[in-house]
Amino acid sequence: MRLTSVAVEGVGCFGVPTRIEGLGPSVNILSAANEAGKSTFFKAIRACLFERHTTKVDSVKNLATEGLALPVSVTLGFDHAGKSYELRKSFLRSAAASLRCDGVEIARNREADETVWDLLGIAPGGGRAVDEAAFGLLWVAQKHSFDAPEPSEAARTALNTVIQNEVGTLVGGERARHILGQLGNELSGLITDTGKPRSGGAFAEALQRAGTLGTELETAQGKLADLDRHLDELQKARAEHRQRSDPAELHRLAAELAQARTALKNGQAAAAVLAQCVTDEELAHALLKSSRSACLSLQEKAGRIDENRRRCAAFQADFATLDEKEESARAILRETTAAIVSLRQEAEAEDADERRLQRLSATIERAAARDGLAARLAVLTGLEDRLARNGAALKASLATEAMVASLDLIEREISNLSARLEAGASRVAIEFMGASPVPLFVDGQSIAADTSRVAVDPVTIELGGEVKITVSPPAGSHATATSQRQDCARKLNQLLESCGAITPSELRRARAARLALENETAGLDAERAALGVKKTRLAEELAGLRADIGGIDAGVALTLAELELAALPDREKVELRRHELSAARKTGRERRVQLDLSAETQNAILESVASERGRLRGIRAEIQNRLDTDVADLPDTGRAQIIQQAEDAWRRDEAQHRAKAIVAEERRKDTPSTEEITRLANRVTRLEEGVENQRAVLSGLDHHIAHLEGQIAAAGGDGLGEKVADLRARLDLATRDGARQTERVETLKLLRDTIEASYNSRREQLNAPLRRHLLPYLNDVFPSAELALGDGFTITGIKRPGPGSETFERLSDGTREQIAVLVRLAMGSMIAERGDEVPIILDDALVFSDDARIEQMFDALSRAGQKQQVIVLTCRSRTFTGLGGRQLKIAKGV
Repeated sequence: MRLTSVAVEGVGCFGVPTRIEGLGPSVNILSAANEAGKSTFFKAIRACLFERHTTKVDSVKNLATEGLALPVSVTLGFDHAGKSYELRKSFLRSAAASLRCDGVEIARNREADETVWDLLGIAPGGGRAVDEAAFGLLWVAQKHSFDAPEPSEAARTALNTVIQNEVGTLVGGERARHILGQLGNELSGLITDTGKPRSGGAFAEALQRAGTLGTELETAQGKLADLDRHLDELQKARAEHRQRSDPAELHRLAAELAQARTALKNGQAAAAVLAQCVTDEELAHALLKSSRSACLSLQEKAGRIDENRRRCAAFQADFATLDEKEESARAILRETTAAIVSLRQEAEAEDADERRLQRLSATIERAAARDGLAARLAVLTGLEDRLARNGAALKASLATEAMVASLDLIEREISNLSARLEAGASRVAIEFMGASPVPLFVDGQSIAADTSRVAVDPVTIELGGEVKITVSPPAGSHATATSQRQDCARKLNQLLESCGAITPSELRRARAARLALENETAGLDAERAALGVKKTRLAEELAGLRADIGGIDAGVALTLAELELAALPDREKVELRRHELSAARKTGRERRVQLDLSAETQNAILESVASERGRLRGIRAEIQNRLDTDVADLPDTGRAQIIQQAEDAWRRDEAQHRAKAIVAEERRKDTPSTEEITRLANRVTRLEEGVENQRAVLSGLDHHIAHLEGQIAAAGGDGLGEKVADLRARLDLATRDGARQTERVETLKLLRDTIEASYNSRREQLNAPLRRHLLPYLNDVFPSAELALGDGFTITGIKRPGPGSETFERLSDGTREQIAVLVRLAMGSMIAERGDEVPIILDDALVFSDDARIEQMFDALSRAGQKQQVIVLTCRSRTFTGLGGRQLKIAKGV
């Protein structure tokens, strides 16, 4: 399909018949000012091709010319498959449609709507617009050129059809996507997205039914098992009761208990006598131990006194050695401390010099940035001046589009009224039969040849200044028309006066000048946007630049004043001095490390000496304390007599202990052991507990037997056996149904996963044809770059020379718009190569492209124009001059 003509009437600002002139193959450019109606033409083309003529949708209602009761009329001419077609549609009022082929009408109304769709290979669905296939991709409306192409279902079908014609039918094409959709729909009725059974589905109901029956069966089986267990417990309880209620057994237990109590009483009496003897023997042993310890302690103190006196005399030599070692360490430490102080002073001086050099470096860096800021300030200042001049000129110009439209309307009305008056007025004809002997004047103008006038207004004829003839129109015959024409003349004069014009031509020239100013405004706005400045922030940007430059100058002056410099030094000198300082500071740090290590070593020596001296003093003090204590307890005078008395007391206590130990041993032979008495006491306790337990067990058995008999009687009539058998049969059926549903779900998931795996593995093969068509366009704008394409031909990113890649969303607006247009050009080229040419229409695209990038985009558009029709709608006439191609224009009143 290739558009050849477009005509509208009653559409938007086009209340009169209007058409686009110059449409042809290759690149077509419609360059016009804002509000000239470019986007209106774009919407009218879409409505004519893709909407039924009977539609009442808002997009068509919004096309109607406001204030005029006219139908929305659109006529398209296009070539397709070697034939010429003309499609004419009227919407809203007098709705109609007509399709002509090579000048012959072939369809009307509904048939005309659907015949066009059949010709173009698009199909309607559900009352929606039908431009969802290739047209939806390649016709880019205003403000949508930044969006990456996201093909709809119909568009993906069209692209996949083209690709399958090239690479063959394969998994990953339309058939695989259709099957995946069916599998997804079927699985969604059985399981959720997380793989769990969907509530209300057949799979969930089968599993729930099996679970419910399993719970009921488990409950019934538990009740049946409880009944069997209660019967067994009743039988065991009755047998135990018979065994424990035997009288002979109870008498035997009572006899054994009396015998055990007698034996325990006799053993406890003998143990009391033995305990008294043992106590006497232990007291004698304690006296023996005390006297022996006192004797041995006195002997030990005598030896310790002599040893401690010898050790105290030996400490004097150790203290002298420590004093010498301490004095040497302190001398070395004083020298090291002095060297560290000197190094610290040098470091402080170097730090001050370093801070000074850092400030100089920072000031030099800021001064270096001043030229760039000054250059941008000059550019923005010039832009501000041009914007101010242009704004003032626009404000001074009153020749708006509305004024020109009012002028056209008034002139048209005056023309119509004049025609009506002339049709009914008298005509005055003057003919010269020969030379006139007297001068002749008509309405004050000299006449020298034949003339004719229509007497719409009174006509005055003067002959030689002596005769005056007045021809007046009939009174009252055209009074209304004359009055209306006079009113229109007054309106015309008022309109011209309000615009500051004298003649209609002057007003139209003023309008042309205003259009040029408006175009200049658009160009200045584009220039401002290219500089990255918002319209409302230009003054703030200029103020910020001036403040930054002033801050830099003030900072340089302050630095020079505080550092007492006449001018900033060279960056190389500053860096050389900083390097020298860095080397000196490194040497100082190394020397400081050595001195710190030496000081640390001497301090460690001093600490060691102090610690050793303290340790020796502590030991000497401890020895002296023990010596004084021992001498006080055992004086040198009478030492031998005290030790002899202690030895005598030791021998006396030893004899008394021996006698008492013999008596205790004799009593121990006749007394039961502690273990035997404990065993007799345990036997008494055991037998007492046995008798009591026998009575308690019999009582408990009586209550347990009565309880079991009650439970068995209550559960006997529930028919638990039959109920368990029925539940087992129903559970078996439900389990088999759940297994079938589970197997079905797993089979569907396996089939889906297998097809998806194949689909993903062949995606690159599907994208290969589009990459092949995209490569030349991409090289025109982004040489050596590669686009990453995702599922459904979506753009996921771009990889350019250098490390890493960039996602599409993180690119700038201009770059995203350029890539989106290039991909659409490639898609159009791929479709056109198959023979299904679709025009590419771009409405106000490439608004954020810089000068260099837009020239590259022009190359890509020209390349696309070699294969198919490209129509560009833009308000940037000066910028798009370099695109070449056919220059279209809007013609009214034809």
